[in-house]
Amino acid sequence: MASATIMDGKRVAGELLDRTTARVHEITAATGRTPALATVLVGDDPASATYVRMKERRCQAAGMRCQRVDLPAPISTEVLVARIEQLGA
Repeated sequence: MASATIMDGKRVAGELLDRTTARVHEITAATGRTPALATVLVGDDPASATYVRMKERRCQAAGMRCQRVDLPAPISTEVLVARIEQLGA
């Protein structure tokens, strides 16, 4: 019978945040630009809004910039794709 391995999620998450923070500092020092994450939230789903807020907090904790874009639910695919392309540029 194989033995079970207990995973410490908090420890793993902390290590990942530490590595990400270090990498953010390296990129910022090398390029003069701070890495950023843009999130696009379409509509007003509370669970999705919570998810986006969690991502924003993690980015800030790692020293990254974050930009949130909230768009109304009745948006065309063309307008949404154009906004995402703007963010990517």
